[in-house]
Amino acid sequence: MCESSVFLEDKGEIREIMNRVSRIVMEGDDATCIDVVGEQMTLQNVKLREANLLSRGIVFGRI
Repeated sequence: MCESSVFLEDKGEIREIMNRVSRIVMEGDDATCIDVVGEQMTLQNVKLREANLLSRGIVFGRI
């Protein structure tokens, strides 16, 4: 499987929000992250900053 860690950049600080994410669904400015067991977390008012597929890291930033 190919899972990633999701990070949030807010006020210059980057922190890991969720790991083992297998799916991300964007709806407007919201990103719903779903992990391999179906747990979900929605990040509101974000945009994609970086998706590094080699290191399996996805960074969102606040709008």
